[in-house]
Amino acid sequence: MARTAHTSHRQISVPPTRPVPLLAALFAVLLVFAVTGCVTVDGEHTRVAPLDAREAAQVLAEFDARNNEVYAKRDLALNAQIETGPVGAIDQASLRIMQFTDPQLTREIPQFTHDQPDFWIPRTIGWPKWFAVHNTPSYPNARPMLLVFTKQNPDAPWQAAWGPTLRPGETFPEPYRDAKGHVVEVPADTAGLVVTPRDAAGALTAYLTDGQAWAGLFADGPSTTEQRKLREEPVQNGFVRQFIDTPAAHFPPLAIRTKGGGALVLFAVAHSMKLTVQPPNVLGEIEPEQQAFMAAPPKKSVTEHRLTGYAAVVPPVGEGQVRLVATMSGLIGAEGE
Repeated sequence: MARTAHTSHRQISVPPTRPVPLLAALFAVLLVFAVTGCVTVDGEHTRVAPLDAREAAQVLAEFDARNNEVYAKRDLALNAQIETGPVGAIDQASLRIMQFTDPQLTREIPQFTHDQPDFWIPRTIGWPKWFAVHNTPSYPNARPMLLVFTKQNPDAPWQAAWGPTLRPGETFPEPYRDAKGHVVEVPADTAGLVVTPRDAAGALTAYLTDGQAWAGLFADGPSTTEQRKLREEPVQNGFVRQFIDTPAAHFPPLAIRTKGGGALVLFAVAHSMKLTVQPPNVLGEIEPEQQAFMAAPPKKSVTEHRLTGYAAVVPPVGEGQVRLVATMSGLIGAEGE
């Protein structure tokens, strides 16, 4: 975050017989600033970087400190100040679950920081602004992740909005950088990719729904073929499973140009699963995480709602399939019958 500059003002005595030269000098200074462009640019109509690497490091350090405070106190209000978007929705629900399952705060949450940061800073026009941090958290066995911060307007704070973590064996692609080292945002309706960033979530949910639509678009993996297989086996162990997969359209995708002309696309999907018991079986004990969202114990069915953010490597047309290399996911609701 940029630090506010404070200027000290001294009282200047101006001889009453010399007003015109002083005014002329003042107008001359203003003219120089106007001509040279040395004025503050808010980024509304000019392509600018929202901050530099030093300022981005400060934003990250402040976020880490406040995020650790959030989990030490299970503080939903503070969390809402520092997070937004899919990561905010997931963490708000996670904190609610923690308050339900550990009301006395007996479970200690280890503090951590986002280490080895590599800042991906774009030059964009208009608002919101954003930047990303490729990093590895400091907790044991952590895998690299991409933490994305957004700023809605010039007066708004920076908030974390996305945080997908790499799957084992995967890597984030190298972003394309311009001559000054800035990454490049890809518009949501960009043609020339195997799927536009705007359509990525809809393509995945269509494939998961029937296994036919966009069948050749996605590479095999835990979020594609393995999830589709679960949906093809609705009856198992005396229970019927029903799935509904829909794009989380209220979270717009974010796409970043990669070397070679492709894009790394972040998008969100809502996954709901209803589990209904078949007589003579009984529903059994409900998970504490699900109980956090329920007013009364269910008798015949449980529906859980999960929000998942994906990071997809999307190649140019004719250059391969979409790979879902990183995810972030959490239970955000549940209900029973």
